[in-house]
Amino acid sequence: MDRRRKKMARVSTVEGEDQVSKLPDEILVSILSRLTLREAVGTSVLSKRWRYVWTCISVLNFDANDIYFPRDGDVNNYSKWVSGVLAQHRSPNVDEFRVCYNLDVRHSFHIDQWIKFALSNRVHTIELHLSNIWSWPLPDTSYTFPNRLLGLSAFGLHLNNSFNVFVGFKSLKTLSLKAVDVGDKALEYFLSNCPLLERLSLHLVFALRNIKVVGLSLLLRRLEVVSCPRVESIAICDTNLVSFTYDGYTKLRMVLKNAPQLVELEILRLTVRHLVQERLSAYMLPKLKYLEQFVLVVDRWSDASLLGYLAMIKNWPNLQRFVLQLSSRRLIHDHDEEGEGAREDLREAARYCHPCLKMVEIAGYCNTCDFELLKQIIENAVKLEKIIIDALENPDPDPDRDSKSKNEEDCKEISLEQQLKTKLPPRVELVML
Repeated sequence: MDRRRKKMARVSTVEGEDQVSKLPDEILVSILSRLTLREAVGTSVLSKRWRYVWTCISVLNFDANDIYFPRDGDVNNYSKWVSGVLAQHRSPNVDEFRVCYNLDVRHSFHIDQWIKFALSNRVHTIELHLSNIWSWPLPDTSYTFPNRLLGLSAFGLHLNNSFNVFVGFKSLKTLSLKAVDVGDKALEYFLSNCPLLERLSLHLVFALRNIKVVGLSLLLRRLEVVSCPRVESIAICDTNLVSFTYDGYTKLRMVLKNAPQLVELEILRLTVRHLVQERLSAYMLPKLKYLEQFVLVVDRWSDASLLGYLAMIKNWPNLQRFVLQLSSRRLIHDHDEEGEGAREDLREAARYCHPCLKMVEIAGYCNTCDFELLKQIIENAVKLEKIIIDALENPDPDPDRDSKSKNEEDCKEISLEQQLKTKLPPRVELVML
């Protein structure tokens, strides 16, 4: 009886496999495209029917983690893996092409060939992530996107050769570069010659100096500029941009105007000791009629007033969510730049009605200066529904702190919650994390 059951099970399994194998190639390819590349290639050993199906998949994700390559020291095997797969690939189109491994200028020959392959197959998405949090690239050692594919010389001059018009750029919708150098001229080329480009992400790009995103003809909807330390200016004018994220440094000229569809704005790692009235104009962003969400990450001295940051958002009448993440450097007790007069100027600048603001989140709350910010919000946000506060437990750790001090801190947190509840209208929910 057991033998008969095993035989029936084997027959059922074989019949099941035969039924799947009879499916059209396009369905099998669609199934394999949802697997990791390693799993898709592994199906080639199932039968003759499956031997070459994987070569037609349109998603090529060469993530080293999927094949268990070490993050460093195995570059040759990684390069052989990528080149071997591309040599066997048969599909005329590639939807996604992703390379994720620690590579630099020494591996330019192979990377150039991989990019050319992807562009030749009318790729829709290119992600080149050639670094990670464990391997920060050194300036001038990063891989540089090949200018000859853009019809540019090494000095950014236009060349008249067969690479000038590359059909692959006409299909590109998403471009994400990490530890890949592109200069100002190369970026200008991408924006001018990729008519379908909707998402552009630039991380750890050392060659960029001036970023210009100009023109309503651009389809670009989302732009990220993260940890590009040599960028001096960003100009975003007359565009259809919906989301913009900048994570960098304060020594930056930023022009942002006539972006009517911008609804998400993130400015990360702003480092200012005291945002006094005289400095406020340098950080005032233009009127953004439809902006709904603003995330601001600030590295500040923990006794500095936050009212200046509230004044930054007064030009955004449709703002609904304001997130302020604070990272305190250290406690200081001098107010050399922010006297009572300067603080009163900030109070005046912060007194502005926020007609649509519904949610406020503050992470890193630590002192009475922060309470003044909350007070202003409560008084001026007529549609406020929720406040979320993640209080900083101990902004200035002291190894000699006794239990009495700790109890005092606990009392302060309880006092804060009680103070806020007396100020809050019944409709506003308070969440203390």
